[in-house]
Amino acid sequence: MKSIAALVLLIGIMLLCLAVDTNYQAADTTFIFSRPPSRTPKPSRTPRITATSTFTPVLTLTPTIAPSSTSTATRTATPTITNTPGEEIVFDQRPYTADSFWNVPITNPVYDIHSDELIARLTYGTTQTGIRSNPDDYSFPVYLVDNNTPTYNVPCSGICKIIYADESTLRVNPMPNVPIPEYAIPSSGNDAQLIIINVDTGDEYDFYEVELTSGGWQVTNGSKYNVFWDGTPISYPSRGAGVPYFAGLIRPWEILQGHIDHAIALVKKYPRSGLCVYPASKTDGSGTNIYDMPQGARLQLDPTLTDAYFQSIGLSQTGIIIAHALQQYGMVLIDSGGLKIIVENLGDNPYYDGVMSWLDPELNLTDRSIYAIPASQYSVIALPDAYWNGGVPNYGNCYR
Repeated sequence: MKSIAALVLLIGIMLLCLAVDTNYQAADTTFIFSRPPSRTPKPSRTPRITATSTFTPVLTLTPTIAPSSTSTATRTATPTITNTPGEEIVFDQRPYTADSFWNVPITNPVYDIHSDELIARLTYGTTQTGIRSNPDDYSFPVYLVDNNTPTYNVPCSGICKIIYADESTLRVNPMPNVPIPEYAIPSSGNDAQLIIINVDTGDEYDFYEVELTSGGWQVTNGSKYNVFWDGTPISYPSRGAGVPYFAGLIRPWEILQGHIDHAIALVKKYPRSGLCVYPASKTDGSGTNIYDMPQGARLQLDPTLTDAYFQSIGLSQTGIIIAHALQQYGMVLIDSGGLKIIVENLGDNPYYDGVMSWLDPELNLTDRSIYAIPASQYSVIALPDAYWNGGVPNYGNCYR
C-alpha cells in the first residue's frame, strides 16, 4: 500500500509540473509591449552638450535592393557625435544641415495677408485656448543605435521607402537591415510610432503602427532618411505632411542646455484639405474652410514679448525656453490631431526608466508649459502667392 501511495504521489507531482510548464510555454508565445521587469535601468548621466569628437559620415547610396536609377549624394554635412567607444550611445545635437528650413531663424518676417483669419482658426475644433505640450500623447520615443546594434528585416503592410540624398526613393518590403535595440517598444496609442537614429551613419528610421508579433517586428508605414541631410524630403510616406518624425521634435537635452535652436513641430485639428506649403510635400488635412491653416505653415510667436511678460502669465523656465524658440524659429504645422507641439516621448521609452522624466525638476515640462500664451500672440509667416491665387503646386503636392 505504501508503494502504491508513493507511486500515486509521484504521478501527481509529474502532472502538476507538466501543467506549469504548459502554461509557461503558452504565455511565452505572446509578445506584450511591457517593460521587462528583470531589466536593470541604465545608469543616470548628465547629457553633454559639447561634442567630444568629430565624425564625417559616409553617405552610402547603394541600397540592399538596387534602385532603378543611380543616386548621387548632393547634400553633405560634417556632424559631431557625442559618444565615444564604450560609452552609452548619445545623440545630443540638432539634426539636419545648418541651412535646413528647420534650423534657420526667422529674420525680417513678412506675415501673411490672411494671418489673422488663419490664427482665428487655430483652436477650431477644440475647447482649448492655448497650445498643449503633452509629451506622451501621440509622440515619438527615440531609440539611439550604432553599427553594433542587431538588425532586422521589417515587413511593411503599407508603404515603406528608402530616401536617398538626391531625393530619389526606393519602395521596399521588407525594410531591410533595421537596427532595433533589445527593449524598444513603440509609443502607446493607436499610432504606435517610433524613431530610430543610427549615430554611426546618421540613418533615421521612422515607423508607424509598429507591432512585435510572434513572427517578429512589423509596421504599416516606414521611411529611412538621414539626419545629416536637410530635413525636407519631397517624398516621405511616414507622416501626414511628408516630413521626417525627427523634424521639429523637442528633446530633453535642449531644455537642459537652456535653448532650442530649431523650429518646433505643431499639430492641430482640421488642417486645410488638399492644400499645403513647403516644407510639407503632401497633406492629410480635412479642413474645408478657406482659412483652415495648411500643413507646412510656419507660425511665429510675437518676438517683442519679454520674459517679464512670460513670467506674468505663469510660464515656467521650461515654458520660457520653448517660447524663445517660437519667437526665433517658430513652429510648423505638420500633422492632424489635438492642438499641441511635439515633444519626445520619454514615458513609453524603457531606456529612460529610472533615468529621466519630463517631470524631473531640471526639465519640468508638462501639458501646460506654454498653454497660457494666447493664440492671438502668434502670426503666420506669408504663404506662397500661388497658394492663394490657385497656382500649380511645385513641391510635391504643395506650394513653395
